[in-house]
Amino acid sequence: MARHMGLEFPLLFIVGWLGASAAGPHLTRLLRFWNAKGLAALVYTALVTAFWMIPATLDLAVQYPTMGVIKVASWIVAGLLVGASWRQAGLVIQAFFIFNWCWMTIAVGVIYQMAPQQLCSVYLHDEQWYAGASMIFWAVVVFLLWVPGALKGANLLGDAG
Repeated sequence: MARHMGLEFPLLFIVGWLGASAAGPHLTRLLRFWNAKGLAALVYTALVTAFWMIPATLDLAVQYPTMGVIKVASWIVAGLLVGASWRQAGLVIQAFFIFNWCWMTIAVGVIYQMAPQQLCSVYLHDEQWYAGASMIFWAVVVFLLWVPGALKGANLLGDAG
């Protein structure tokens, strides 16, 4: 469970993001007709993230190979779409999605850690605590990675940044 939340999901997302970088502006142009200001991509990513935070979906991904493929594809596509859309989203839209993703991820991470019972049927109860800790870790890391660019974009760092 912790490997899903702490390693696999972030790595799949990063693979998608790197794929968007490799595709360059061609992907952004391809998406521009339905992805104004990056909203469709960011909403898709928020839904993917929320869906895979549900313990039962992790069970399904382990028990059914088709769900495992959907898991991998959905995370790579999320990274691809966000990687192609992030800059066009602008600071306000980025902040909306970053803040919402971070608080949701931290809240679910705490729930995983504090749950008195086993949430996933295919994982041990101790793994829940580590999964929750990894979710909190990633929420903090993502926020800390976003802040300098946001401050620079808002021109709050001046010439020093």
